[in-house]
Amino acid sequence: MLRYFEMWNTGDSAIAGEVLHPEWRDHSHPEIAGPDDVRRAVERVRGAQQDLRFDISAVLSEGELLAVVREVSRGAGAAATTSGLIWLIRVRDGLLAEMWTYRRDERA
Repeated sequence: MLRYFEMWNTGDSAIAGEVLHPEWRDHSHPEIAGPDDVRRAVERVRGAQQDLRFDISAVLSEGELLAVVREVSRGAGAAATTSGLIWLIRVRDGLLAEMWTYRRDERA
């Protein structure tokens, strides 16, 4: 699972077929379905945002479901904010099969 995010961090999308189920579905981006679409998306996004980085702070799992948390803190004092993404990922046949994305933003 961490290999999926490393693919986005490095821009090396060659492993998409090794980590994603052939019927991969990202519910936040329904236009991207399957490893080939993910490869193209990685190349396009990394081309536009070369400093893109997903730093994972927690991975929780139970059965075929994983929850992956990415937290980012900005600012200090009363202006401080914490934002994060939470991905809920379903695994099938040992490969990532579906993903839902939730955004969490709040004042510190």
